[in-house]
Amino acid sequence: MDVLKEIDEKMQKINKIRPFEGTCLQQINKLFKVKTTYSSNAIEGNSHTMQEVTDIIEKGVRTKNHSASELHEIIGHCRAYDFMFSLINKKGLTEKDILNFHHLFAKDNKSFTDPGKYRKVDVKIKGSKRELPKFEEIPNKMLEYITWINKERKNIHPVLFAAEANRRLGNIHPFSDGNGRVARLVMNTCLFQHRYFPICIPVLKRSEYFNIIETGDSETFDAYIAELELQTIKDLILFFKIK
Repeated sequence: MDVLKEIDEKMQKINKIRPFEGTCLQQINKLFKVKTTYSSNAIEGNSHTMQEVTDIIEKGVRTKNHSASELHEIIGHCRAYDFMFSLINKKGLTEKDILNFHHLFAKDNKSFTDPGKYRKVDVKIKGSKRELPKFEEIPNKMLEYITWINKERKNIHPVLFAAEANRRLGNIHPFSDGNGRVARLVMNTCLFQHRYFPICIPVLKRSEYFNIIETGDSETFDAYIAELELQTIKDLILFFKIK
């Protein structure tokens, strides 16, 4: 895949100015915290603008034009992002980590069911023809998923591995709500742990993202995520003024 070659060539340029420290690290962390919180919620229908999300994160300023649920989606994602950032040097994921992502994201939001716990009912995605696992199958499916995460991460290009981590968790759909946001947090954790950078799904590409997921085509989804990672890296090269 040519895009992977381009990603790694550009990553070599970024790696030359590593490690990021002090103010530089804080700027990068703040940038991705805002962007991923905004985009991951926006593609699920949250109506906060990027500026409103920035004001909530950086200044604690909250507008009155949104529901309590939407506000808690922003605040909850910020908590989950901070936890994700704490896992950078871990080089692995546990079942507890994934449950913690969901708990941190959903714990104060009355619109979400059983924060940090697997669903206890069968569910169907609105508008989707995909068959999801029965709720009784979730614990075993998740054990298989965690085994795959920690066994195969060395055998697959990090960007494709992160994409597959997202896609596979979404197909298990272990929670009653918030599965997409947790899957993207897991994807970005995998990228961070391999010294790549988080991906934001552009709101304007929301339909494309969900349509590709619906097809179940792993190659198309992996290529889609790789293109987004490449764009993230290009943006960082501009940010750091790397030639």
